[in-house]
Amino acid sequence: MKIFLNLEPPYEWVRVNGLKVEAFGEVDQLNEYPIGDEDEVVGVIPSAAVTMHRVTLPAKTRKQFATALPYALEEAISEDVDNVHFVYPVWKAGEACNVYTVSKQRMREWQALATENQLPVQQLLPSHALVPFHEAAECSLALVGDQVIAHNKNGYGISLDRDLLDVWLLEMPVTTTIAVNNEDLTESLIAKHADRDFRHWPFGHKMAHWLEYPWQATVDLWGEKYQPRVRRHRKGAMLIPVLLIAGALLLKLGYDTYRYIALHSEIAAIQRESQNVIKNTFPELGDVPAGTERTLIERAIQQRQSPAAKKSVHSALAEVAAVLSRNRVTLTSIVYRNEELIVTCLLNNFSQVDLINTQLNARKSISSTLQSSASEDGKVIASYSIRQR
Repeated sequence: MKIFLNLEPPYEWVRVNGLKVEAFGEVDQLNEYPIGDEDEVVGVIPSAAVTMHRVTLPAKTRKQFATALPYALEEAISEDVDNVHFVYPVWKAGEACNVYTVSKQRMREWQALATENQLPVQQLLPSHALVPFHEAAECSLALVGDQVIAHNKNGYGISLDRDLLDVWLLEMPVTTTIAVNNEDLTESLIAKHADRDFRHWPFGHKMAHWLEYPWQATVDLWGEKYQPRVRRHRKGAMLIPVLLIAGALLLKLGYDTYRYIALHSEIAAIQRESQNVIKNTFPELGDVPAGTERTLIERAIQQRQSPAAKKSVHSALAEVAAVLSRNRVTLTSIVYRNEELIVTCLLNNFSQVDLINTQLNARKSISSTLQSSASEDGKVIASYSIRQR
């Protein structure tokens, strides 16, 4: 499996198995990333730190191309070429080549971060390389905060301020179909550029959303010079600590077994007393089989609730149903306790998780809090806590 992780805040991570997102999240520090022994680690850096150029040079060999490249790009680069790291993963003699340029100082900083935090990053990508493509578009625009990340199918990518988007479009052919992840930005672009083809495609604004779609990222910015040398922990080195822990667990298990046998009679007495308390408090339940106490008590409490409380629950459920129906998602579970309605839904993808929560909170009579979300069999399961305002 691959695990993608940001080397700069926000420290977002995504674990991918093939083309399926297995898990994702954020951590406070780089050394808190949940990297498994078998994970192939891919580092992601901001596209704003990487500049891409389309270069054609009359070079017959890769060595000749490398020699001539700094002089060819000298006027296009804002700093001294001696301070620039050049990367061109796919080069063929006589053909145009995508060349990525990064400050050597930034490369050394990311190398140090990976080394200091024991991150075995095998591949380094600019964030635009993960922005997905719609089958009917040649280019995708992802609005992330105040920045717009552009990714073209020819490999060209850039990060720019939203205010500079009109200038960037001057370099794009008018016939290019462009997919945009934000509806307001799509409408604004259509209004300004009626002669261009912009299409709203809500593929999300986070790395976890983008990796739900097929991705092709052949670039690796490390190069031999900057690749961090981080050793993974060998399983054999952990054998002695594991044996010590196993021995301690066996000793504790033996002690706990002795304690259980010694206290068995007291536990039985407590169970009998618990049955008496339930019978006195909820006489309508009669005999309560062991293991069903919680379920039967919750049912009894719900039956004792006033009509006003039931009406409140029905009102909240109606609000929830309106939102779920509009988004075409399935309600799989409902639980009501302590004036709180817990609803569990089957969503189509992770981009709907935040969208559903936002729309629930937009209702005047209820408030919503996301409790959990997880991927299962190609679908996303999310649980929300609903309360009356």
